[in-house]
Amino acid sequence: MRSKLWLCFFAVLLMPLLLWAQSVGDILWQDNFNDEDSLARYEVGWFYYDESDNLMGAVVEQREGALYFKQGSFGILAAVVAGTNGVPALETDENDELTEDTKQDLISNDFSSPNQEGTFQVNFKNITSSWFIVPTRMLQDDDLTDSDPRETPSYLIFISPLQGTVGLAKSLEEQYAMLDPTLYDWLTDFAAFPFELDVFYWVKWYLYEGIYKVKIWSGELSDEPDAWLIEAEDPEPRVTGMFTYFGLLSDEPTATDEILIDNIVLREVKEGSAVRATGDVSPVSFRLRQNYPNPFNPSTEIVYTLARAGDVTLTIYNQAGRLIREFSYAQQQAGEHVVLWNGADAAGGAQSSGLYYARLSCDGLAQTIKMVLLR
Repeated sequence: MRSKLWLCFFAVLLMPLLLWAQSVGDILWQDNFNDEDSLARYEVGWFYYDESDNLMGAVVEQREGALYFKQGSFGILAAVVAGTNGVPALETDENDELTEDTKQDLISNDFSSPNQEGTFQVNFKNITSSWFIVPTRMLQDDDLTDSDPRETPSYLIFISPLQGTVGLAKSLEEQYAMLDPTLYDWLTDFAAFPFELDVFYWVKWYLYEGIYKVKIWSGELSDEPDAWLIEAEDPEPRVTGMFTYFGLLSDEPTATDEILIDNIVLREVKEGSAVRATGDVSPVSFRLRQNYPNPFNPSTEIVYTLARAGDVTLTIYNQAGRLIREFSYAQQQAGEHVVLWNGADAAGGAQSSGLYYARLSCDGLAQTIKMVLLR
């Protein structure tokens, strides 16, 4: 009897930690594909590869309340890839170039989070040889307008519907690594799941620091199982990057496999799933904090944390995307660092009131914050 009482007391003590460990915040972005936007540009702005990227014949478009994918060919493999960081719209001008407003939304890159819970539906309508991936924590390109799946590192869900297997992996910053499972850093063993073609499945993933897990089920959203299908932990997590993509790939260059994606919801995980048995919490490995004060006049502090030594660049852009100031440091030590910006360019010219962006980059990682200067 006494042992049972101790067990109950221990469970009560643990309950706040368990609730804290599963804290999920507000919706960051969602898309149900039930509007009239066939190009999927305006409810949530979607990027996808096409003939201008040497992917011939791929199709990504809204059809019957879902996002339809059909593979094209790169010549050496069949692929269809689309993704977003949740930016509200991809607006283009008469030359089919992104407008300045869209570029600024992408530069700010605050529509997603590296710590996230995602839910969506997938229907493997016609699969002859393909595997399906959901890479996330993808980094912005150097031009600050999207994330290139041919070169960015990512964390990803791997699903082979024909083999009935599910895996969790990390792709490294190596050319075409995301497109080649032989280059993945697998985080755990595969799990089995009996997929059927032309059936909608719910997929839910949870990614906080190095904790990564996924569950899959059919039927209604309310039929979600309690148990996770597969769980993993990365001992050296990369906690940065905000783009999420969906891809269907095959090593048969002529494959024209098809899927549907629907009802995507991405939420921010705000705290604590990295609780260990000892109660310790893993520190954020790479972090650019919000500047203080903000708004500011005439100067503001920009604070960031490095997990390890590396070459650091802190760049400041104005609302038009023009470079205002750059701070560079060779082999800066791990730990917390502070940069004081006086609201001036490199020549000492005072900048006018407005919105500015600070972007921190180090060893292939990058984060961006918004800052407001009020004169």
